[in-house]
Amino acid sequence: LGFAGGNNLGIRAARGRHIVLLNNDTQVRPGWLRALVDAAEANPAAGAIAAKILFLDPPNTIQNAGSILLSDGSGADRGFREPDRGQYDERQEVFGACGASVLYRRDMLEDVGVYDETFFMYYEDTDLNWRMRLRGWSVVYEPAAVVDHVHAGSSQEWSPFFVFHVDRNRLFMLLKDASMPMVIRSYWGFIRLAARNATRRARRRGDSPVLEGRAARGAGRARVHLRVVASLAAHLPEMLVKRSQIRRRRTVPDAVVERWFFPREQWAGR
Repeated sequence: LGFAGGNNLGIRAARGRHIVLLNNDTQVRPGWLRALVDAAEANPAAGAIAAKILFLDPPNTIQNAGSILLSDGSGADRGFREPDRGQYDERQEVFGACGASVLYRRDMLEDVGVYDETFFMYYEDTDLNWRMRLRGWSVVYEPAAVVDHVHAGSSQEWSPFFVFHVDRNRLFMLLKDASMPMVIRSYWGFIRLAARNATRRARRRGDSPVLEGRAARGAGRARVHLRVVASLAAHLPEMLVKRSQIRRRRTVPDAVVERWFFPREQWAGR
């Protein structure tokens, strides 16, 4: 089922006006649920309420104070790895919410849909954030709803499993939700990256087996990218149908959503 399918089972079984998701590798702080509900009641146009998510280790370090969409279509965590000094203690609108701890409004889910189960794990929440935005829903960050989280507790960060799903699902999401010029730019960027990594792998063939097993960058990532390309080809008809449905139902132009983009270069240089 993965993260998407498992949470969708719970969403479909749940009752009530609000549905709250919480990862199994989190610890909630007192008042977390009340704060989410209060924020939802105070913001009826919000399809989702984002919690303040801190790292369990190191403690009192921000993992996510609302989700960001970078200008290349990558998802990012607002405040990532910053010490929690109260700089994100104001309730405010953000681009999106992280699925590790979030309240969704039932009306929004009935309007927009649930997580895309083809994603299995990673980027399903960013995809839903983007689809919400295209239907005119907002997302509000609530700093009083605090949870401590084991980051990438369900899979090792930068493992082949992690890289495959992150790279593939970002491209799935872009094909479904983004303007066609952005789709073309992003796919061309992926092709260039895959080609560079394939070249590195060819040059290093016969090197240490440890190098061949690394997926984070270069030679090791090339093998993962072959799987990404194969999966993209297999799911292309499905994603094009979903794109057609999303584009037909959107009520907000791409330019309005793109105002939320955070420059990739600025993010990388923080």
